[in-house]
Amino acid sequence: MARTPDDAEQLALPFPQTRTARARRAGRRAGTVLGRVLQLALRWLFRLALPLLCAAALLQAFPYHATVQGVPFEVQGSLFTRPGLSADTTLGSWEFPQVSGVPFGVHVSPEDVDVLELTRLAGGDLPGFVQRLQADFTAQLPRIATWLVGELLLGVAIGLAVAAALGMSVRYLRGRPRQPHELRRRALGAGAAVLVTLAVAGYGVLTYNPGWVRDSRLTGTLAAAQLFPDQLSQYYSRQSKALDVLGSVVGIQAALQAQIDDRTPETALQIMVVSDMHLAANYPLVAQYATNYGVDLVLNTGDESEFGTREELTPAYLDGIRAVTATTPMLWIAGNHDSPATVDIMRTVPGVVVLGTKTATDDGYAVTAGVVQAYGLRIAGLSDPRVYGASGAYGADDTSVTDPLEQQAVADAVGGTETAADGTTTTSAAPADGDTVAADVPVDVFAVHEPVAAEAVRDELPGVVRQTVSGHVHAQNDSDDVQDGDGAIDLVEGSTGAGGLDNIVRGTKRPPTEFSIESVGADCQFTRVVRFSIAPSAAPAVLAGGTATGDTPQAFGDDVTASTIYFRPQALADDRACSTQLGISAEQPWPGSD
Repeated sequence: MARTPDDAEQLALPFPQTRTARARRAGRRAGTVLGRVLQLALRWLFRLALPLLCAAALLQAFPYHATVQGVPFEVQGSLFTRPGLSADTTLGSWEFPQVSGVPFGVHVSPEDVDVLELTRLAGGDLPGFVQRLQADFTAQLPRIATWLVGELLLGVAIGLAVAAALGMSVRYLRGRPRQPHELRRRALGAGAAVLVTLAVAGYGVLTYNPGWVRDSRLTGTLAAAQLFPDQLSQYYSRQSKALDVLGSVVGIQAALQAQIDDRTPETALQIMVVSDMHLAANYPLVAQYATNYGVDLVLNTGDESEFGTREELTPAYLDGIRAVTATTPMLWIAGNHDSPATVDIMRTVPGVVVLGTKTATDDGYAVTAGVVQAYGLRIAGLSDPRVYGASGAYGADDTSVTDPLEQQAVADAVGGTETAADGTTTTSAAPADGDTVAADVPVDVFAVHEPVAAEAVRDELPGVVRQTVSGHVHAQNDSDDVQDGDGAIDLVEGSTGAGGLDNIVRGTKRPPTEFSIESVGADCQFTRVVRFSIAPSAAPAVLAGGTATGDTPQAFGDDVTASTIYFRPQALADDRACSTQLGISAEQPWPGSD
């Protein structure tokens, strides 16, 4: 139908809009507002991201070059990719990741080093060489810092200029007019970038960790040198130059580490923590480590077997355990793969002390806790109430079923304990017949198999337990989670058996071989823990008889990491004393246990 001239002048009738029309109109308005907000956010994200990318690229492209005691070094900064400080060599890295919350890193590595010259420089008086090295490097720190900060600021400035140029180019290509007060807008953008930079720097100051030098991580051959000194000596002796360089580099690292260790109390004893062997023939590794590093006590949090049958613990496997316990006593608890039959066999191994009991009941399994006085420490342990392959909840894998079972087992074993204001404990349950330990002494270490049980222990005994130790998950917990703000320590160990038969049964990837060694001071303070992780190799680590397949760390995997965590002091009585001369008492039931 043809339009009349009057159609263009016709006014809309004043009818109210329908609900659908109002909704559409509101949706269009919301979409318009959201689009503008997203456009603004993306614009500012681009303005901030580009300067950061330019700064990161500049730090990567132009490292600082220095010569320290005749050794040329390269000092490179990083942004986001590798925070913290590190010293890199061809033999591995020594990293200090906990410097501050800002993702900025500084990395030192030698370049074009004459190995014979390095050996000559580092030979002889290693402590003296380290002192000269530190003094020379410290003298250059102002220039290094100026160089890195200058690169960072220059990269930010270049990124801001590029972002402004790109923004103006896009407006020109789209045919838009020049914005009013363009210079003022660019100045405001630069000012905002400066404020963000200052805010990040302030955050770095606030989150600075003054004890960063006390938490370190060694990788590669440097870590393997901590683990297999004898094998490395044999391996590198075939190439004398390589042995000289290894000895020099490791000697320098050891001298630097000794300066850190000087700040901690003298070590009275060392405890090795292992878990989840799962029938793997890794006890020769445990024995060697215990011998080389003077371990005084092995704490094993269970999962020795797979199905809990007596036949699994063969004479050859038990011989591997006996080789360890012949010189180093072991405290052991049963895991969820260990049946009462496994417990009975472990009780027969000389040098093994089983903490608590694990017995079959009509509908499952019952566990009780046990306690020993070991070298001045009160160490308690509670076995896992489950058995792999059992019926019902006791053989389930669903955490919604097993977690309540674990928590109830802890409550039944140590429940009824009341905590006084001074941190001592009393129990309302009647004491068992025979000898029991006093209930008014704090627990230094409480060992369980699963982390959920460790959490339940802390809930049942608030403020009483200084440290919990567990395993089960085949992975060590993060360094940041080892000690909380109140000083309590929670150590979750990985699988020392690298998953063993458990991973074969489940068809999962083999985890690394992991274990830890903890140092205890003469005043019973836990001073530090060194956590080892050895990535799996393609070849088996040991032969069927328990003999290592090679004389190098590569027999266990060539990717070795050793992380050191220094603990903050805990509140302890002034009269506490720990020493290996105090010995280990007989295992006793937890107060109130039946």
